[in-house]
Amino acid sequence: MTSIEADNKIYLDIYKQNPPHPAYIAGFIDGDGCIFIRKIKDGYQSGISLTQCRTNILQILRYHFGGSITTTSNRNNKVENIINCQGYIDKYNRRNQYNLIIRSNEYSIILEYVKENLVIKNIQIQSLHHFSKLVNKQDENFEKDKLFQLCKNANIQTNITSENLQRINNEYIAGIFDAEGCIYINLNCKKYYISITQKKYPVVLEQIKIYLGYGFITNENKYKIYNADDCLKFIQCIKNHLIVKYRQIISFETFLNTNEASVKLSMYEICNVEKHQFEIFTVLNQNNIGKEGYYNALQNRLNRENENKNKNENVIIVKKRQQEDSNTNIISRCIEKTKETKQKMSISIRNSKNGISDETILLVRKYIAERKTNIEIQQILNLPRHTVSRIKNNILVCRNETKPEKQNITKEQQNINKRKITLDEILIVIDKIYENESLVNILYYLSEERKNKHIHNSLSIDIIKNIKRSLTSHKLPFYKREVSQNVYEKYNKTMLEISK
Repeated sequence: MTSIEADNKIYLDIYKQNPPHPAYIAGFIDGDGCIFIRKIKDGYQSGISLTQCRTNILQILRYHFGGSITTTSNRNNKVENIINCQGYIDKYNRRNQYNLIIRSNEYSIILEYVKENLVIKNIQIQSLHHFSKLVNKQDENFEKDKLFQLCKNANIQTNITSENLQRINNEYIAGIFDAEGCIYINLNCKKYYISITQKKYPVVLEQIKIYLGYGFITNENKYKIYNADDCLKFIQCIKNHLIVKYRQIISFETFLNTNEASVKLSMYEICNVEKHQFEIFTVLNQNNIGKEGYYNALQNRLNRENENKNKNENVIIVKKRQQEDSNTNIISRCIEKTKETKQKMSISIRNSKNGISDETILLVRKYIAERKTNIEIQQILNLPRHTVSRIKNNILVCRNETKPEKQNITKEQQNINKRKITLDEILIVIDKIYENESLVNILYYLSEERKNKHIHNSLSIDIIKNIKRSLTSHKLPFYKREVSQNVYEKYNKTMLEISK
């Protein structure tokens, strides 16, 4: 068995229990993958394709997610003339390219695993996920064509949102480095660097730089790290997630941590062997073996579906038996239960009212003014459930107070009363979204503002997201009567700009 075959088998054994992290696979697909929906004579083809000169990662992915490994060229008969005396291919010779293609009959498992982790090809993976539900339907050609166009256009050029960029983490960086990364050491071992190339979408490199806090972007759209300390920090972040370039990164780590010239030269040679060594298509790459994990995943899914089916059938049987009870008994039980419930509610309300002192009611009002949530107030004062709501709605008042007459309020006013964000804050959020500020930074800004004003902070990222979602749906997140005509017209125009 060749050293490459042995190395491939070692990695396959390591990852047999669990596949690589979904963010790692997403980074690898964003770097060396293709997500496609194609029109053919009889319909459509769809799938995920990954290309590499080493098959270790392809074998691991095939084991867990299915697919077939092929090679774009067969130069096995010429290998003796290509490999030099050091055991690796000269850098000017082109190595074999190996492709893992996972088509529509198998890609359901990997789609579910990675669809929330891609940064660059997010539109394509979401299109393929929707397309997968229509593959075997003959009357959905209009919807299929929409998804085909969406995927095709995204493969030409796509818009990477700030939300997608926030997905970048150590595992993702490891995946994109395995796909498009490089470790360079020159012949005299004096010059070295780590780089990641992303010519089409340099914004991804910018986000990686922000995430790590070091390195710089070149004019050729490469993220590079020259400083030895930064290189070592980068290695610590990604080495435990690497597969394709693991030996290179470990050798480079040794290279950086030694001052001995002979050791540095040895590490330089190992890196070059790993970069240029020629892999031959072997029995491990044959496609009638090596999918055990995928078949196990399919069986587990089938077992879960059968289990849910049995549960549903049992529920139906129970309901049917309940329906077979006499209507008289059912009505009788309902009436009795309703009486008991009303009595309990009446007693609960009466006890709740009688047990709340004027001091407690005033404290509740104070905390409401400080914008604390109902649950927080209940926990602070150890109050029964719904008591805070009754005080807030003036159902419970102090003994020397008269209950205000109940007023009918509009649905708009009810919605305004339920808001956890003020109108002024809403306008700030719209302005900052228009300025392309990230949602996380907007939340941080508002939280600091509330902190400075000593206002309880009940804001969350979901509130900011909902405001952005309203804007992109051509809907202002406030009512026209809340602002002046000029303010309304200004933000209506801003909304139209944002939703373009």
